[in-house]
Amino acid sequence: MFLPSAVPKIDLPCSLAIDLLYQAGVVSCEQFEGQPDVHIWHAQAHGNIQVLKSLTASLGCQQSFKPESDALKNLGIQASCNGDDWDTGSDLALLFPYKNKQQTLFYMAKAMQRLKTGGRIIMACANIHGAKSYQHALVSLTGHADAKSKSKCRIFSARKTSVYDENLAQQWLQAGEMQQLAGLDLYSQAGLFSWKQADMGSQLLLSHLPKLAGEGMDLCCGYGLLSVYIFQHSPNIQSLQLVDAEWQALRCAQKNTEAWINQCVYHCLDATHDALPNRLDWVVCNPPFHTGQTREVGLGQEIVAKGCQSLKRGGEIWMVANRQLPYEHILGQHLREHHTIIEADGFKIIHGVR
Repeated sequence: MFLPSAVPKIDLPCSLAIDLLYQAGVVSCEQFEGQPDVHIWHAQAHGNIQVLKSLTASLGCQQSFKPESDALKNLGIQASCNGDDWDTGSDLALLFPYKNKQQTLFYMAKAMQRLKTGGRIIMACANIHGAKSYQHALVSLTGHADAKSKSKCRIFSARKTSVYDENLAQQWLQAGEMQQLAGLDLYSQAGLFSWKQADMGSQLLLSHLPKLAGEGMDLCCGYGLLSVYIFQHSPNIQSLQLVDAEWQALRCAQKNTEAWINQCVYHCLDATHDALPNRLDWVVCNPPFHTGQTREVGLGQEIVAKGCQSLKRGGEIWMVANRQLPYEHILGQHLREHHTIIEADGFKIIHGVR
């Protein structure tokens, strides 16, 4: 989730790459004979997206992260969570890489599948975020790529021709789809937080959670690791609100908690902006503190504050955080009492009562 602002905050290298990508998209549209059908994968809110829309026959934008989707909506652009609901193929596909390479390859394959024969895909990436690696991946998929460097970024493109490697695309799609992890026995997906294994902070929190009862919320639930444990060890749960800003994470969480589907309510919400369920008996939370590539301590603080406000009088919050991150003053502003249960392995478990 992102800090409250009109447009989500990104670091300078990413911002430069987005500028290059959308500028290249505008130029390609202007050179197209007629108006092209354009798809933007991992679409970002940017002024040039409105210019692109004016130059296209149709514009489809894929974005599954609610703060980004909301920012696009503020620019008059509707976003699809996965792009599967688009009616047309694309003459031009623009792709901004994700932080996770496997997730990026997944969407590269989806973009190429939706691209018409002879259509062009364009990608841009900061050098420090793996631009050359993605260029090489595009060459593997299409057999060629045109590339140039600018502003410590690389922009590269290729056309879909007869040498397009459909078998490789299928491998990337399979690797990036929701999948059951043998060691975790839960469904997860590339790109989600700690998607391959339970993170140490969550494991520490689980080892200190008491049996819970009544109505609660898993705030920033991810793929549902905490929720599943709570249901397995707390038989007196009346209802559980699962909240996350990432649609893909919530889809996995729903799959993982299907045994308790009648007790669950799923919310794709930006906890820094949107109204959350309230008057709850308890909240559990492992708050994020990054916006893309950028560390933002205020992000977790904002989410924790909203979590505290969701509690009824006497309600409890159980949270985990990196030991050095400052949450205590936020808890002190919203709770009657709070204390640290344990500090271990670089994390701290905090319990508070409203």
